[in-house]
Amino acid sequence: MQPPLAAFLEQALATAQAGLTYSNDPFDIGRFEALRAATVALIASQSELAPEAISDWIALDNGYPTPKLDVRAFIQNDAGHILLVQERSDGCWTLPGGWCDIGDSPADAVVREVVEETGLACRPVQLLALFDKLKHPHPPQLPHAHKAFFLCEVTGGQLLGETDETKGAGYFSIDNLPPLSRHRVVASQLRTLHEHLQLGRRDTLFD
Repeated sequence: MQPPLAAFLEQALATAQAGLTYSNDPFDIGRFEALRAATVALIASQSELAPEAISDWIALDNGYPTPKLDVRAFIQNDAGHILLVQERSDGCWTLPGGWCDIGDSPADAVVREVVEETGLACRPVQLLALFDKLKHPHPPQLPHAHKAFFLCEVTGGQLLGETDETKGAGYFSIDNLPPLSRHRVVASQLRTLHEHLQLGRRDTLFD
């Protein structure tokens, strides 16, 4: 799916969702339902997903459409190498993290994700960056997401080789990164965050 098409589909779904949230006229509701159904069909034609699966995913969100929040932990060892985990879904590597759950603060969510994916306990010490996924070279993907990167310090636990969500975990030099799960993180983000810390900066990067 090319970026212009992904952006169009995202806007079409957001328009349909907002219309279904605020419309009372039955004819308008029907039009927004038709727009959503047509968008689902187009997404299905551009992917290997069944229309029913796409509809179920879309139905998980309601109310006014807003971006989702993805949190990632940036953890380094004494040598300055970065902790990455290997995703089961695509076999590629990323920073530990995932979606914020309802009731989680972003900092609480990143701590939970690190435990689940690595076995390590950690403490967030700095919000390094809040990035808009659309402004970075991720492959096109719905839904629209913002990504919060936290500098975290390990406080305990034991690094696990495998978890329910990951196939492996390890520390990598910024100059020798493994194949990255580019829906989740891209090399330019890792280099930016690494340089940010090397310079000793305490401000938060954004966009």
